[in-house]
Amino acid sequence: MIKLSTADTVETTAFAVLRERGFDLRVVDMGADKTRLIVASDGKHEFRGHSALEILGLLAVYQARGEDWHPTEEDMHHRTKFWDASYNDTDRDS
Repeated sequence: MIKLSTADTVETTAFAVLRERGFDLRVVDMGADKTRLIVASDGKHEFRGHSALEILGLLAVYQARGEDWHPTEEDMHHRTKFWDASYNDTDRDS
């Protein structure tokens, strides 16, 4: 069984995967607060995130859902239920 967590080595691999998939990478400043985002573009699509791992996540969402990537009511329900249960479990451990 493999276990992966966010770390610099995985971030480096994420950059490599994006390049291998044909994405050009650049950094842009966003707004007055100077937030910097990585932009991955393949000429047809552009994905922006704070890290290459975030961009790979966005790419996975797009590949799974396409242009209609927006969450359904059921998606929102399951996410809320998950977090509610997680916070309730944490409260019991205190």
